[in-house]
Amino acid sequence: MPRTRRRAPRARERTDDLFIRPPLRQPGPPYAPLPAPTAAAAPAVPTPVRPAPPPAAPTPTAPESATARLSREATRAEAEGRPEQALALLDEGLDGLPDAVDLLVLRAEILARQRRFADAEADLRRTLRIAPANGQALLDLGRLLWRKGLAAEAAETFDRAAAHQPRNPAAFNYLAEALNQTGQPENAVVALERSLALDPRQPRAYHLMGRVLDRLRRPDEARVAYRRGQELTGR
Repeated sequence: MPRTRRRAPRARERTDDLFIRPPLRQPGPPYAPLPAPTAAAAPAVPTPVRPAPPPAAPTPTAPESATARLSREATRAEAEGRPEQALALLDEGLDGLPDAVDLLVLRAEILARQRRFADAEADLRRTLRIAPANGQALLDLGRLLWRKGLAAEAAETFDRAAAHQPRNPAAFNYLAEALNQTGQPENAVVALERSLALDPRQPRAYHLMGRVLDRLRRPDEARVAYRRGQELTGR
């Protein structure tokens, strides 16, 4: 693949995951004083101590594959604010492994975050020629098509992504947005119901549901959806 001149790296927006506190340690039983010693108690026979068993042999682990190593190193480089180094690692890896779809999808995502959308789309389409059922590539391509204003093509791509990622709520959310934009609000409601069945704690999905239901002139149901979204955001 011919090299293209890259722009200076941009700062990447990052969000922190919620910190989950470990459960508090449960208190032990209340303190009870030892019983008073009794006279002429027979000496206790010591219990023989068995030697500890030898430590178990470590479980052998499979060696890390070349694609897994490159993905890990490129992801770390981008997270540390070095997207150009991440792309260089992936370029080098794809020179030797041109059909490594995991590397292609990762490079496309990094390119898109660097606003190199045409290069990202080329990588995603190349991925889908190799692996037409790659759900992540379909999802990423749909987002690029949506950004270009191709709502109908994006809806079709999101529909394929949801078919290959039936446990991914995001695929159904994107599909619902595209369906609503292309004049299919009833189908958008169905997609949102699928998404919320997978993960009912999605305030944005409830807000979108409210918008779609308003469009369908179902104000009572829309108010319920808006209220649920507000409850989840604490507003």
